[in-house]
Order: sequence, then structure tokens, then C-alpha cells
Amino acid sequence: MKKILSILAALVIVVSSVAAVSAYEAHLINVKAHVENALSVTKKHVDFDTVFPEEWLKEEFTVQTSTSFCAPDQLRVTWVDYAIFAEWKPIVGNEFAWWDPIEQMWVSDTDFYNWMGYFTYVGIDAANKTPQAAGGNLVLVGNPPAGEPGSSAKWVMDAPALIHKVSTGGPMNMSDLITVALDVPVFEGYVNDLTDPEPKPSGLDDPTYVIPAEMPGFNPDGMDFGLDLTIQVTYIGAVPPPVSP
Repeated sequence: MKKILSILAALVIVVSSVAAVSAYEAHLINVKAHVENALSVTKKHVDFDTVFPEEWLKEEFTVQTSTSFCAPDQLRVTWVDYAIFAEWKPIVGNEFAWWDPIEQMWVSDTDFYNWMGYFTYVGIDAANKTPQAAGGNLVLVGNPPAGEPGSSAKWVMDAPALIHKVSTGGPMNMSDLITVALDVPVFEGYVNDLTDPEPKPSGLDDPTYVIPAEMPGFNPDGMDFGLDLTIQVTYIGAVPPPVSP
């Protein structure tokens, strides 16, 4: 009986020893952050609706510092830089998918609007809101980005000055005015160079773009065009970004 009790006591000691070794020390560190955009945009949609050949139309919106970025007690970062890109605009509701029996997976596809960049102009704090080719400051978006529609974006322009909330001896720049303008195209076969007045409302002597008859869906009774403009932040910091040599 004494021998049995001795064995039980030994087992208790061993178990107790294992429990003591496995009780490691722990410290809880509470990590959190509030994420917010540095910039805000005053307009989410620019819809020119129905337009007619050779009209020159403009819409404007503001890119500005967000509420949190310009808060008086927020001085950790004070400079923001951005660029404007253009992308194919998907037609909402025209997305579709099918089962690929070879790849054994669902494949999705999207329809896109006709590329609007052929006759769309963009400017940032433009003094002269006409096309560059007419002596103004507005840049033509131009041809679509390389690759399949929806696979890439096209750089249009960089911000001419950084957004900043600290004085550098001059006025602070806390917002930019973005101008989007259309030199509405004409349909091939529906414009006469001999009678068409010059200059056009855009200030140009010729239309920026003539919709070619071979364009898929060509219809002089009406066609839909579109694109998406992206305001892409490229830098946030406490000092201006280094200047490339």
C-alpha cells in the first residue's frame, strides 16, 4: 500500500511540473487605426446626356483635402500628389458569365461603352479652357489604353502643383479645379468641309474626332460613349516628394 501511494505522489509531481512549464507570460497590445482618404472629390458623376455634333461642353468639379487631412491637429502628413488616368467604362448590367468546360471554372465578361477619350479634354486649374491645339490648357485624352478593354488605364496628366496644407512662403494649395470638356464628334458622311464653319465652338478648325462608319455599332441616329476618370493619389508625406533628376 505504501508503494502504491508513493507512485501516485510521483505522478502528481510530474503532472504539476508540466503545467508550470507551459504557463507562459502574455502581454496584450491593442493595435488600431482609422483609415480615411486624404483627398475628396466634389462630384462622382459627369453626365453630359444627349449632345450634338461640334458642341463644346464643359463640366467642372473640385479635388480637395479631406476633413481629417486638413484637421488642425493633423500635421504628420501635409503633402499630397496625384495624377489623372482614363479607363474604359463598363456598361452596368451587361456583365455576364459562362462555365468553361476546359478550364472547369466560371469565366466572366463585361461590355464597355464606346471609347469617349477620342474627343474628351481634361485640365487642372486651367486658365484657358480650350484645347491645347487651339492655344488653351486642356489636354486631349486621346486613344484608349493598350490591351483589351478593362485591362489597363491610360495616364492623362499629373497635377501641376502638389496639394499641401502648410505655408511655404506663399498661399497654401488645398484644392484643384478639374475641367472635363467634350468636343462632340461628327458622324462620317454627315459633315461637309466646304460648308462647315471655322473655327468650331471648341476653337479648332476641324472636329477633334469623326466617328468612322466602320466602327462597330455605327449609327448616325445615336451612339453612346463613355469613360471613367481616376484621380490617383501618387504620394502622401510630411515633406514634398523628391524631384526626379
